[in-house]
Amino acid sequence: MEKTEEIQEKQLETSEDKEEIQVATNEVEAKPVSEIDSDFDKLLEESLVNIKELAVGDKVEGEIINITDSYIFVSLGGKRDAYAEKQDYFDKTGKLRCKIGDILKGFVVKYSDTETLISKSLISANIEVLHDAFEEKIPVNGKVKSLTKGGYLIDISGVKAFCPISHIDIKLVIDPKQFIGESIDFRIIKFEEKGRNIVVSRRVILDEERNKLKKETLQKLEVGINVCGKVTRLTNFGAFVELGGIEALLHISQFSWVRIDSPSEVMNIGDEIEAKIIKIQGEKISLSLKALQENPLDAAMKELKEGDIVNCRILRNLPFGSFVEIKPGVEGLIPISELARGRRINNPSEVVTEGEFVEAQILKINPDNRKISLSLKALQPDPWDNIQDIISENDVFSGVIENVASFGTFIKIREGITGLVPSSKLKIIGKKFDKANIGEEFKVRVVKIDKDSRRISLEPTDMPESAVETKDDWHKYKKQKVKKTYVDDDNPFANL
Repeated sequence: MEKTEEIQEKQLETSEDKEEIQVATNEVEAKPVSEIDSDFDKLLEESLVNIKELAVGDKVEGEIINITDSYIFVSLGGKRDAYAEKQDYFDKTGKLRCKIGDILKGFVVKYSDTETLISKSLISANIEVLHDAFEEKIPVNGKVKSLTKGGYLIDISGVKAFCPISHIDIKLVIDPKQFIGESIDFRIIKFEEKGRNIVVSRRVILDEERNKLKKETLQKLEVGINVCGKVTRLTNFGAFVELGGIEALLHISQFSWVRIDSPSEVMNIGDEIEAKIIKIQGEKISLSLKALQENPLDAAMKELKEGDIVNCRILRNLPFGSFVEIKPGVEGLIPISELARGRRINNPSEVVTEGEFVEAQILKINPDNRKISLSLKALQPDPWDNIQDIISENDVFSGVIENVASFGTFIKIREGITGLVPSSKLKIIGKKFDKANIGEEFKVRVVKIDKDSRRISLEPTDMPESAVETKDDWHKYKKQKVKKTYVDDDNPFANL
């Protein structure tokens, strides 16, 4: 009786199932085709939503579905499968401890429409990213951890890299410790041994930025405009000024109309200055500060007059004369012939010393050439004005050999008065002098004084009475002197 009831219940269930299936079938058959397609799209969309979108660095896990000689294949759910390199999951003994059906955990190292590669370590993922950054020359951010031999240890998302000290900056690094602890953008310049040897550079990035800025700056610069910049270096010949990616030179001669000995007298490193561009040659820019200042010589040309007596400072001695500072920024020249009266001078340093102050008289002002010529001699007393009170013909005295020439020997009688002993008279007594005798005393007699020509002829005191009187050699000295009474062409005051 019980078995019959069980069969009747099963028949009833079967009948009810058939009725439900028939109702569902009737409903489907009753729907239009467009509604059926819409339901299918909806179901497909819902299934795709369940597939998680991944990115490099994401942590994932899935069931191992296959293991080959080189790879482990993992199901991440849905239709997304991934693979891992088998050796990446070896233990310390070199064995693989997982099998098909186990859950494998890892990080996404590579992700695309066609493949998903996972790795046991996040560092492995970072190494892949760094390799891509190396290939594509993309900057990466790293933290300077410590100093090591020749450079720095850099941490880039857990990956160690090395930065040579010469690549941490474009400038000379005075204090290497200043960068420790800083997070800085680097460019990977070397990637070897699958990421175990990575070398990075900050200087490469800075150079590129500077070159870009330099190009933009050069397009804006032109001769004659005023620019502002920062002093970056000081040298003995000038200062270098940063003008937006490019360094310009401010030569020491362009600091001021007043002569200076060192750029550090005027400015310091880090100073902001304004200067005028006076020359552009390629990437070489020359600046001037004094171009922005009034030329003091312009005012001096109006104030000074020929014949004025001025107190001036000896700036520098040159073979043809001494340059002096009349006023700050105003220079003049005392030619060597105007340094002393009645005295032969081989070098200005025999008379004046650089840095000392002297009184001089302005001889000539040339407004066209903007040159001023002065004289010390003009302010010195002229011993020839009262020569008759100093020396007379037939006087005998001991003089000092001042100079020796082929035609005779010059003897200094007193300061500003020199006479000549002809070589012909020295020959009669068997005497011959050379440069080595300069400064020695020699006893002579005054033969003739020519006040108009400012000449004194001398002879040795031991001349024999039978000696024939010969024409003195002053005429030879005159001819030799005429050959070069001018100032050399390279003298800037030659045309005065």
